[in-house]
Amino acid sequence: MRKAVVLAIALALSWAMTAVTAPAHAAPDGYLWWPANGVVSGACGESRPTHTHAGVDIARTPSTPVHASYDGTVAWRPVDPGGYGNYLDVVHPGGWSTRYAHLAESPTSPLVPNGATVTRGQLIGHTAVNGSSTGLHVHFEIRRNGVMQCPANAGRGTSITGLTPTSISIGAPSTPEAVANGGGVHVTGPNSYTDVSSTGQVYAWNGGYHGGSPTGYSGRFVDAKVTSNGGGYWLLSSAGQVYAYGNAPYRGGSPTGYQQEIVAMAAMPDDQGYVMMSAGGQVYAYGSAAYRGGSPTGYAGRFVDVEMTPDGGGYWLLTSAGQVYAYGNAQYLGGSPTGFSRAVVAMSPTRDGQGYVMVSKAGQVYAYGNAPYLGGSPGGVTGEISDVSYRTDGTHGYVMVSTTGGHYAYGTPWLGNPTGTAAIF
Repeated sequence: MRKAVVLAIALALSWAMTAVTAPAHAAPDGYLWWPANGVVSGACGESRPTHTHAGVDIARTPSTPVHASYDGTVAWRPVDPGGYGNYLDVVHPGGWSTRYAHLAESPTSPLVPNGATVTRGQLIGHTAVNGSSTGLHVHFEIRRNGVMQCPANAGRGTSITGLTPTSISIGAPSTPEAVANGGGVHVTGPNSYTDVSSTGQVYAWNGGYHGGSPTGYSGRFVDAKVTSNGGGYWLLSSAGQVYAYGNAPYRGGSPTGYQQEIVAMAAMPDDQGYVMMSAGGQVYAYGSAAYRGGSPTGYAGRFVDVEMTPDGGGYWLLTSAGQVYAYGNAQYLGGSPTGFSRAVVAMSPTRDGQGYVMVSKAGQVYAYGNAPYLGGSPGGVTGEISDVSYRTDGTHGYVMVSTTGGHYAYGTPWLGNPTGTAAIF
């Protein structure tokens, strides 16, 4: 019994170390990677007594880390006691998917939650013995539109090195990476911020909770804005519905005729109005907010964020390619960075509006104007970075949040991570 406990502790420690050190990179080249180290104990396409083996069994003892073969969305499947055991799929673009079976984790006890976005090389589980399995291995399956795809040179006895390319390419992405906005993070003071999940749950750090979790909305929650004194906030749904709490007044919403979906909002400094923006760059103004322009042409990707100038006289629109469009008295201070590995998802201006930062899904930060670069590209992120918020007290600093609620603070206090939800932030 004591040996079993020691082994369990050692295994847990090895898992924890792997979770920190495992590399994860966006996949611009299109190649699927091998998910684990080991030796092929079962080849793809070989005949079995009752079926044709649809995947590659990669065996190794002790339990081995399993990584995502390519960028995609996690889809946990019901436990299959007589076959796959505990297994999940990662769904990729173009009808491709990869399957990882006989995992130690399960749908009710996952390492990565159902619906999470993962990056090629990200740790998603560990090998175990369950389902139709007589020894430690991961059953790795590749399918395109449901049809089995067998990688070359993976016969029985072949040594596999994890996190190296297989012979299969699903094609390099030809269109900008998709972005699904969540409610995000919003700095409310020198030592406080508020999170909003894609289901409208509100988490206030160091005070400032005024309500949340509304019902009857359409789509998901994609943004929020806090009033100037922190006494209230607005929540915005992807259908343009606005929910006002505390001292935040409702000034209108639910526009019609927009393209794609509503993705972001920005509030006036007098708290008496706001603008919202669609993924197509259309802008809708309410209350004291004036329409300054929108619907630009020639952009790449889709629009992901809108931010207001300090006096409310203008605003910036941001695309997932990092392009910035300035309207009214908003100054164009730079944009369209190069070298980022994931789509740009959010921006946030300095208090005086003379600078701003933008952030990618990988947490890469690009600073413009008087906004200094204070850090970015954090390691060990579960999911992906979804939002960034600049300090509001004139001190330089910002905090970013991941889709699973992890906070990464630079030049500003780290206050904790929310629990009880796997929704996108």
